[in-house]
Amino acid sequence: MKIEDFLQENAHLVDEYLERNFAPLSATSSLVFPILYGAKGGKKIRASLTLATGFGYGVEKEHLLPVAGAIEMIHAFSLVHDDLPCMDNDDYRRGKPSMHRAFGEAMAVLTGDALLIEGLRLIVGNEELAKLFGKEKVLDMTNVILKALGIEGMVGGQVLDLEGEGREVSEEKVWEIYRKKTGSLLTASILCGAIAGSAPSQEKEILENFGMLLGECFQIKDDILDVTQEKEVLGKTPGKDKIQDKATLVKVKGVEESEKIMKDKWEEAICLLSSIPRPFPFLLEIARFVIERKY
Repeated sequence: MKIEDFLQENAHLVDEYLERNFAPLSATSSLVFPILYGAKGGKKIRASLTLATGFGYGVEKEHLLPVAGAIEMIHAFSLVHDDLPCMDNDDYRRGKPSMHRAFGEAMAVLTGDALLIEGLRLIVGNEELAKLFGKEKVLDMTNVILKALGIEGMVGGQVLDLEGEGREVSEEKVWEIYRKKTGSLLTASILCGAIAGSAPSQEKEILENFGMLLGECFQIKDDILDVTQEKEVLGKTPGKDKIQDKATLVKVKGVEESEKIMKDKWEEAICLLSSIPRPFPFLLEIARFVIERKY
């Protein structure tokens, strides 16, 4: 199976799962439509990382859908809040108006909150998930995700990102932003699949390092595309990093050098993944897609 087909299939499965879970609530809450508007669509890279890692350990996709769906809802929460006028002020996301443009700023804030809370609820207290994997594993997955979201993770990275606007920052600070803002949730996505598959602690450590390197590659590629790609392909407004004078590797090193650094990081990540004595064919191809993608 081609990686594009794998990603598309996973995106379809996750979107269907979210639709099944939340559409019935639309009769009682006006939040459901914007929740699905924000959560559905996109590449679903993080969900696919969870499913691909689980696949490497023999875990069936369907069993991990609540976790994959939760991670994508949490990612969507970060995008909704990131696009707000008080943050990056982006009008487009995934080829359509961003949440605050479609539903208003107040509803966007509330929808972002709901995406985070309802996303976590897909895992926490999910009795079927606990029966499949055991309560301890469910707790471990929850803790991994929560760690990826907090001060040392995505939210902390977003703060550093805002603080870096309009300032001269060191390359070291850029890497810190990348690891927290992007690498943390990507890594958590991989670790959730590993936890579900009862991966040995040594392999989880390798996968954690692999995930952080992949997150760095992902953010470098995002920043390169921001200055090289068109809106119609990207699905969001390009050139925002330069306008807001963001702290990026492209700003510090330029596009050409950033490309070289990204490829070096990618090779390091693949070398790490290859050190685990089991095949991860889809994980390898997702990593390749991350640095070769056009959007």
